[in-house]
Amino acid sequence: MLIKLTGGKVYDPANGVDGQVRDIFIQDGRIVADPGPGARIDEEYSAKGRVVMAGAIDPHTHIGGGKVTISRMLLPEDHQRDLVAHTHLTRAGCGHAVPSTLTAGYRYAEMGYTACFEPAMLPANARQAHMEMGDTPMVDKGAFAMLGSDDFLLRQMAAREDFSAIKDYIAWTMHASQAIAVKVVNPGGISAFKFNQRKLDLDEQHAHYGVTPRQILRTLAAGLKEIGVTHPLHVHGCNLGVPGNVDTTLATIEAMEGLPVHLTHIQFHSYGTEGDLKFSSGAPRVAELLNKHKNVSCDVGQVLFGQTCTASGDSMRQYGN
Repeated sequence: MLIKLTGGKVYDPANGVDGQVRDIFIQDGRIVADPGPGARIDEEYSAKGRVVMAGAIDPHTHIGGGKVTISRMLLPEDHQRDLVAHTHLTRAGCGHAVPSTLTAGYRYAEMGYTACFEPAMLPANARQAHMEMGDTPMVDKGAFAMLGSDDFLLRQMAAREDFSAIKDYIAWTMHASQAIAVKVVNPGGISAFKFNQRKLDLDEQHAHYGVTPRQILRTLAAGLKEIGVTHPLHVHGCNLGVPGNVDTTLATIEAMEGLPVHLTHIQFHSYGTEGDLKFSSGAPRVAELLNKHKNVSCDVGQVLFGQTCTASGDSMRQYGN
């Protein structure tokens, strides 16, 4: 099947195309430079006045799993907002801060996204998370399994088990939960909260297991690299939202010593203590260090204005809030 998009303004930085008006040909689901002489166009659409570009990818969006289900249960009034009517193209949906699966898919497609990844899938909840993502239309989906505060890994590290055994555990977890990457949330901190620790900084020992977040991060990142997982360790770091946490973030970047790592919603980890309220932005310092470390990537993390819902496994932060 051959589809032709005509008259759109095309942006393709990888190929040096910057806002040129041109036609695009899609043959059997793939973009082709030239369909060849005499090619028969099956469908043609005008993209005049529109931008044609690669679909956006959201590597961190809570679209599946137990926490999303619980959020919907806690916000019944949210179901009445932003209703999506049943049409010949869409099925009915609802929700604003925590939309239904159908509404979430439609909204992402409207914004130009083609792929979304659930970043915090509990292995124990994997089946339900995949079912929920499977019900989300129009975008490709994937999920990251959560490790780093689970009892099995922490016991392995505390016992100084052979690294090959730890790698086997990481690989088994990913396979069993059908995850494409691994996420760590407040490394060790979720577990430490259960032992009445209310904070766990990068080099602070877990009260029960005696391991530090630095050790957890390096162990997981090294394991994933050796296993050959494409997406680096996806990190929700220590001290989220705490003024002065920029120092912890800078130390975390240095601590990886070249190991691949992705720092997520980094704005919440880039706070200083300047000013009358002892609360300021440390973003320039973070950006400067990021530019010096090619092994580190990041995403900013978006803030919804108005009524919203926080979804996180970070028990310490949720308790603090």
